[in-house]
Amino acid sequence: MVKPVPPSPSDPAISCPKCHIVMVRLDADGVAIDRCDKCGGVWLDAGELTMLLKFSGDKKQLIEQIDIGAATEEVQRHSVGIMLCPRDKSAMNTVADRKQQHIEFEVCMVCCGVFFDAGELADLSEFTLRERLAAFFGSRGR
Repeated sequence: MVKPVPPSPSDPAISCPKCHIVMVRLDADGVAIDRCDKCGGVWLDAGELTMLLKFSGDKKQLIEQIDIGAATEEVQRHSVGIMLCPRDKSAMNTVADRKQQHIEFEVCMVCCGVFFDAGELADLSEFTLRERLAAFFGSRGR
């Protein structure tokens, strides 16, 4: 179950790098997540993405409860320009997932946190058969 939790002195509230409003802190089976109620973006601190992607069975449904926003057009999602890390204020880099090139997200190269636009985290967690085949044949040089 995903439930809201208050920020703490060791893990203070952060603002959305896209909308600049305070994000809601959520707990998903021990993994702390920050989600923007305005744009649906999701911030994960270093290591949290790995923990979420290891979820299986009933726990995997937690990702759908976290990433409740619908994916929007690429132009709208990435039209903000350079986003600053909500933790250390450094410029984040936009990267594409190696296996699912259509998924782009922002990464802080200083703290290793990641920001996903609405729908991207859920999409990343669903590596479909078609995407697996495209990744396999794409890596073989066709």
